[in-house]
Amino acid sequence: MPMTFSLSVLDFANFKSVMSKGNIVDKSDEGYGFFTDTRLEPGTMIRIRKEDDSYIFAMVKWVGEIEGKYRVGVLIYK
Repeated sequence: MPMTFSLSVLDFANFKSVMSKGNIVDKSDEGYGFFTDTRLEPGTMIRIRKEDDSYIFAMVKWVGEIEGKYRVGVLIYK
């Protein structure tokens, strides 16, 4: 299932929002597992866009690199 997410990155002492895409492969009440081309670090906070254009906040718990893509596990904040 395709997804869009955003994160804030530091750019010359200012934060800017970066949009990226991924594909969800695992989903539970507690979190998601997805593949993305964007390198994320554990502890990074992201905003996942829902179908109704609202957002879910999540924290990256783990990241693994597989064939040039990143497999990411996030914990959803409720």
